Amino acid sequence: MNIRAILAIVRKDTIDIVANKATLFGLLTPILMVLIFAAFNALIGNGDKPKDILVYNPGNSPVEKLVGSSFEHVNIIHARTANDVSAAFGKDGSQKETDYALGLIVPDGFEASLRQGGHPAVSLYINDDKASGVSKDALTAALSGYASSVTNPQPLQISVATINPTKGSELPISTLLGSFYSSIALVMSFLTGMTVVPNLLVEEKEKKTLRLLMVSPAGFADIITGKLLIALVYQLAMTAAVLLTMKSLSGNIPLLCLFTLCGACFTLALGLLAGCIFQTTTALGGFTGLMTMLFLFPAMFASDLIGTLLKGNPLEYVVRAIPTYYLADGFAKAIQNQGFNSTILLDLGVVAGCVAILIVASTVLLRRQASIAATI
Repeated sequence: MNIRAILAIVRKDTIDIVANKATLFGLLTPILMVLIFAAFNALIGNGDKPKDILVYNPGNSPVEKLVGSSFEHVNIIHARTANDVSAAFGKDGSQKETDYALGLIVPDGFEASLRQGGHPAVSLYINDDKASGVSKDALTAALSGYASSVTNPQPLQISVATINPTKGSELPISTLLGSFYSSIALVMSFLTGMTVVPNLLVEEKEKKTLRLLMVSPAGFADIITGKLLIALVYQLAMTAAVLLTMKSLSGNIPLLCLFTLCGACFTLALGLLAGCIFQTTTALGGFTGLMTMLFLFPAMFASDLIGTLLKGNPLEYVVRAIPTYYLADGFAKAIQNQGFNSTILLDLGVVAGCVAILIVASTVLLRRQASIAATI
């Protein structure tokens, strides 16, 4: 492998990407969408004032961070006893005045009880005056989803009491769209690798420069490695920018980084295969449009907003047949601070298996195209 030749190709492709306004705009689209939403959220949101959550959680279960993620800024205050929480909100939510937006009682040994098939009871208190319209259904769905990730089927019991209930059923737009838009923007950032690699390969084919590169000191493997390297850098940069801008760099950070790497490998392998198959940018454009839908559609189902509403719907099983669903689901669970469990391992296994299949298919096509290009 010629390191100098690979770096030369990386430098050449970097200049080409920056000079091509259409490609550059496509790469920056996820960031632009995130900035637009951030500005929109600032206009309709409820400010940056932190929300106070009173929690009794003697076992230090990660579920408290899952509930806390309902707000952009939150102060989690730990109560000494479960009675302290219930007293702050009153029996069955009868207390009308409290400084807390949410209250949560998690029994000791919560996860252990779930794994043993027990029925632990979680108590949730919602103060609509300070919770800014946080959906009771979204919170209970998130708790049930967490319990399902620990053991399946989930035997969790949730009691909910609401004080100062708001009139009407409409929730603030920022509440409904917050986590949903974050997952969409994150998945969109992974379109970078799938777009850059095939565009660079197809461009060489259309300009008839692939043969010229092969007679240079760079071999066919060096050419492919250089293009994958530049795409990987752009991919990781876009994903990191989206995570930081959407303030999603939280939860289980090691697991989040692992899914980021797996997602990058998946999109690069998919892009490499597309670059091997297609010969023109026109044909590649149709493929990119189709793949965009196959990335975004499963991401919607992986979010609590859509996934809960359509749970049990036949369409849910169709979406689960799409590999990108498991990538989006893994990100959602990592941001919710969930640890390694059977669901996470399934997500990782599906994504890793797809990466292996794509690499094998790409390798076969690349060897065939290399031999053809060498004889021309």
